[in-house]
Amino acid sequence: MSKSDSTKAHIMRAAVLEFTALGYRGVTLRTIARSAGVTMGAIRYHFGSKADLYRDTLAHLSVQYNDVCRRALEKALPSRDVRQIIYAWLAAPITDWEDSSVASGEEVLCLLNRMGYEAAELTRDVYESHYAYALQEWFEAIREFFPGMRHDDWMWCLTSLRGMYFNLIAHRDFILWSLPNVSDKRQALQRLAADAVNLLRIYTES
Repeated sequence: MSKSDSTKAHIMRAAVLEFTALGYRGVTLRTIARSAGVTMGAIRYHFGSKADLYRDTLAHLSVQYNDVCRRALEKALPSRDVRQIIYAWLAAPITDWEDSSVASGEEVLCLLNRMGYEAAELTRDVYESHYAYALQEWFEAIREFFPGMRHDDWMWCLTSLRGMYFNLIAHRDFILWSLPNVSDKRQALQRLAADAVNLLRIYTES
């Protein structure tokens, strides 16, 4: 990695931590510069504005996020076990993440969870261009097992599942299914996948 790439990764690493902790509006470039140990000029040279830094960091992380999720889906599909397919996708950023120089897989999920609370005009374009297409592949793979569901029901179930998923990973004191602080995230995600399948079956049969 060149010195320039190393500096960019260092800045993005600080940006992930600050944006996750304080939200977009609560963070300044000065805060990130101080956290990264670089000058304001270095941030502006590599990224430009705060909005550019935010979107560029999300775009950078999306490459590995999509890769690990799609590989997990590819490995799980032959099982024809819908619960395993859902679990493999949800757990992939935790189980299969490799490069943590900017953020660990769990930290990425925390940032994505925070992204859901940001203004749509800030996040919509980066979500639609960098995250949505791989999610659609997973959506279609799961839908094959529940062909009777209407599209609107699908969107509601998918949104609910992702909301519970992010909460499981992103909130340290979140309590669900009598698992204090969700200390075993893989077990919690397995339970979430099982419950999701049960809910989807109920919707299909109703």
